[in-house]
Amino acid sequence: MTLIEMAFASEAYERAWLLRQAVLRTPLGLTLDIRERTAEVGHRHFALFTESNDLAACISVVPMTEGHAKLRQMAVNESMQGAGLGRELITRVESLLARQGICHLHMHARDTAIGFYTRLGYQVEGDPFVEVTIPHVKMTKTLPTQLSG
Repeated sequence: MTLIEMAFASEAYERAWLLRQAVLRTPLGLTLDIRERTAEVGHRHFALFTESNDLAACISVVPMTEGHAKLRQMAVNESMQGAGLGRELITRVESLLARQGICHLHMHARDTAIGFYTRLGYQVEGDPFVEVTIPHVKMTKTLPTQLSG
């Protein structure tokens, strides 16, 4: 698998947008909103691609205050789910971010994904809430310092 950082509105980003729509919104009867897209200009976008250039998984990272970032909208291609690609994507992105000085990550995780993120070292913080019509919780993780030098 090849990890790439996608430029906003690039061909790879467009493919990831469609994957996120299919995996995260369509099952809820929702669509990604153009306002969400506009907000993503300043986000970082990562994806795993297979050797045959199939999009396997994607995630967006929202830069926050210094040393902090928010993970958003991770999606794994439905035909590739269960193969450890979500874990691979998260761990590779975490490692990259840690080398760049990001030490605190947080996200809004669907309640169905809490176990997945807990196994990756994230901790639930606060009470559940509803986002995009379904229960979520805030989860956080402190990354080990890996500044390159």
